[in-house]
Amino acid sequence: MNKTIWSIATVVLSLLSVQQLPGQIRLDGEFRTRTEYRHGYTALPARTDNPSIITGQRSRLQLEYRKKWLRTYLGIQDVRIWGDEQIYGKTGVFGDHASLDLNEAWVELSFLDHYSVKIGRQYFDYDDSRLLSMRYWNNHTVKYDAFLFQIARNKYQLQAAVSYNNEGDMNAAAPYPSGKMKTLSFLRVQYNFSPALYASVLALGSGFTKTDSSETIYMRGSFGTYLNYRMNGLNTWASYYYQSGKNTKGRNVHAWNLNARADRATGRIRPGVGFSLISGNKLSDSNKDNLFDILYGVRHATYGYMDYFSNLPKSTMNGGLNDFYGLIDVQVVKNLNIIAEYHYFRLNTHVPDPNSITGANYDKGLGSEIDLWFRLRFSPIVGINGGYSLMIPRTTLEAIQSAQPGTTGHWGWLQLTVKPVFLISE
Repeated sequence: MNKTIWSIATVVLSLLSVQQLPGQIRLDGEFRTRTEYRHGYTALPARTDNPSIITGQRSRLQLEYRKKWLRTYLGIQDVRIWGDEQIYGKTGVFGDHASLDLNEAWVELSFLDHYSVKIGRQYFDYDDSRLLSMRYWNNHTVKYDAFLFQIARNKYQLQAAVSYNNEGDMNAAAPYPSGKMKTLSFLRVQYNFSPALYASVLALGSGFTKTDSSETIYMRGSFGTYLNYRMNGLNTWASYYYQSGKNTKGRNVHAWNLNARADRATGRIRPGVGFSLISGNKLSDSNKDNLFDILYGVRHATYGYMDYFSNLPKSTMNGGLNDFYGLIDVQVVKNLNIIAEYHYFRLNTHVPDPNSITGANYDKGLGSEIDLWFRLRFSPIVGINGGYSLMIPRTTLEAIQSAQPGTTGHWGWLQLTVKPVFLISE
């Protein structure tokens, strides 16, 4: 660990000492600290549970190099919870065995003005982020080791990616953990009709192994379209995705996801409404998997900040999710916004009640979530966010989570983000 830190420090000091650089170098960082009050975050608390207060920290050092047709990027991060050090004793707390992680590491080569290839660990985040997202709220975020080919012209863009993963350096095919994506490939095309309107289509193939000890890969295909219109303070978008192929149990997949949102700025106030419908398994069709898989897509920013529905099979008992929401964003002063959001959650399909003698189904209503938060920017590199959220469950959510009736979930947070730029050299 000490050798790693010393090596990084040596590279940084060497860069700072260079006067003439053959290209542009940018060295920046991020320091993000978030303290949370949790009493019902992600799941309803038991009556005997006491609230927890935790502080997490993400620290990043990022180096970018550009020269004509060449661009490289290296990002290193440390993610920790205050107090989680593993090396300690009665005389002190001394650190961890290892905590640094390679966040990004890629090379981009451009050619013929409009074409490029990007190879290495990188982010994929497009349109409404329903299937591919960096998931910035998560301290670790989600990265992809992949090859990406891109075309960028005035009216259209194209991205094509391929990724195939292994557990280590090996000479023969071997099993791969079924909880991790074995392979990912996608093709995305975007067309700009005007500065205010664009549309895109996406075809994505994702593969997971059958079991942790199996080499069999089941592929799921996801196909969708996205439409976005922005004009005079109005922002509207809609998307639809369909999935086919096989799930990890080898069952045929027929699932869908429909989303839409509209908001408009009127002076300092921006109200908005939207919905997200995620199909669930049908009681009348047990031979097919109708639960839409959101893969590595966005969760926190879409399905309520309390993250009750990050794992849809578990949180809905494979019943899918309907999320109807409204919001209002008020700019109090130039750099301060206060936002209020309301979500009403329902099951997409009927889910049988295992405790019912008559074979009845659960009521589809799951509950309501209220999110109140603020965004304050002191400067382009320093900002504070914070908020409070409340989950008001209905009996179905209480039953799914085996919670006591009348339980509510509470969550509060305060986050400081600082993004300094240490060096820019041209």
